[in-house]
Amino acid sequence: MAEKPVNHERLQKLQDELRSLIAQADQLRAQIDIVNATIQDLAASIEVLDYIKKYGEGKTVLVPIGAGNFIRAKIEKPDKVIMGVGGRLSVEVDIDDARKMIEERIGTLESLRLDLLRKLEEVNRRINEILPQVEQLAREEEKKA
Repeated sequence: MAEKPVNHERLQKLQDELRSLIAQADQLRAQIDIVNATIQDLAASIEVLDYIKKYGEGKTVLVPIGAGNFIRAKIEKPDKVIMGVGGRLSVEVDIDDARKMIEERIGTLESLRLDLLRKLEEVNRRINEILPQVEQLAREEEKKA
């Protein structure tokens, strides 16, 4: 008779841990998606910098002014870039330096992505360990009921 409460209690603990791990996995996937999107955005910035460096001077471009609206502008100095460096602070840098800074950001984000993927793998491994136990204990509880 004492086995039923022990099994039920163990089942509850494993179910709680499983729910927690699933939530953690979802959060890690969301973080990975954000990192991936940021890397893609930065890679697109590099492509634009390369194009502007090569073909930009005197070209007319559309500059976003918000809410899907643009104005036409002519590129005068394609050798300088205004870069955000954090805390709403921006600096003017040479286009090659801007490219290097962006590449460094991408490298940092790729390292972060690898860390997040490792954590997600660990969480998924634990989920795969617990799930069969939860299923087995749940079947046993059903048989007793």
